[in-house]
Amino acid sequence: MSLKSSAVDAATATMISLIGSLADNKGALGRRYGEWAVSAPTIESAVAAAAMAQDELGHARATYPVLAKLGVSRDDEGLEAGYPLPVIARELPDWASFIAANLVVDGVLTTFVAGARDSSIEPLAQRARKILQEEGSHKVHAEAWARRIERAGGSDLDLLQRRIDEMWVQAARWPGPDEHEGYRSAMAAGMVAFGPAHIRRQVRDWLSPLVDGLTLDEPADWSDWDENYRR
Repeated sequence: MSLKSSAVDAATATMISLIGSLADNKGALGRRYGEWAVSAPTIESAVAAAAMAQDELGHARATYPVLAKLGVSRDDEGLEAGYPLPVIARELPDWASFIAANLVVDGVLTTFVAGARDSSIEPLAQRARKILQEEGSHKVHAEAWARRIERAGGSDLDLLQRRIDEMWVQAARWPGPDEHEGYRSAMAAGMVAFGPAHIRRQVRDWLSPLVDGLTLDEPADWSDWDENYRR
């Protein structure tokens, strides 16, 4: 049974929003990671930050052209392109914010990408598989630092918990409400495999055992949510 044209249109509009915002946020993460490549607390983390920055910027540049498959022409407009989440739109104030972005924002985006590796939008599926290959090292870095700070406890752990909760408030809203018509149509069309609530649950189930004392509530009020900005 074929999908109705209105459903296809809703699905396409949703994927245009998701893919464009994915690229915007990947670019912003790359810039934020790069800023810490010269001031990370260890040499190893400085090297990792530089490598992750290159990965994220590469992901952004490779993702923008996918929009052409959906009839949208948009290029990377430079270092401050697009509309990333406000929490990563500016320089991160401390190393805890870096790790929180690595855990939460990178985690939410990567979980979405995992649901697109078999997308019916073939260029997206190709990019997704490549991105997932490179994101493995980002996850290892985030987990290692989370465990290190968890063991240290004290004010360092308090700050990380606060930064994670701050990042979650925005990143958890990025996929949108679970009942969103366009997202459901995109799933029905095979453009993406799983929905917003699944993304949030996957990330929550990963983070909760990793760092004690996190809130990570499911967003409740979507009345002012804007699909164009995904927040």
